[in-house]
Amino acid sequence: MTRNAVQITRPLLWLAAIIFVGIGIAFLLWPVPLGGMVEIPLQSPTAWIDFLATYGGLQLGFGVFLVMCARRPERTRVGLLAAGCALAGFAGGRIYGLATAAGAPKPIIYGYLALELSGAAVAFWAAGRSSR
Repeated sequence: MTRNAVQITRPLLWLAAIIFVGIGIAFLLWPVPLGGMVEIPLQSPTAWIDFLATYGGLQLGFGVFLVMCARRPERTRVGLLAAGCALAGFAGGRIYGLATAAGAPKPIIYGYLALELSGAAVAFWAAGRSSR
């Protein structure tokens, strides 16, 4: 990997790691308001626990994985590919949901979709740069 590629790719991986860790922590600390933004009521202990695990724990765990990748230059590419795959997966699920939903979602869904698609594109682009 060239020095220029490292100067671009590792900071992008650190940014992704910080965002995933931050989102995970936010969902663990403030599940009710964040769930409310996308109309997910947490009306039972089962819903509460699953929401915390999925939106908080998984995001936090994945963010820690990205931190581990960002700390080692030889793991930069795999971290970027993982981030790109995760974001593309979120976007793909959201697109499928938009195509199959019975009605129109809140506009925030389109904002999330735009962030996920652009984030995936940047991560895959950076992974390509890191392999050179």
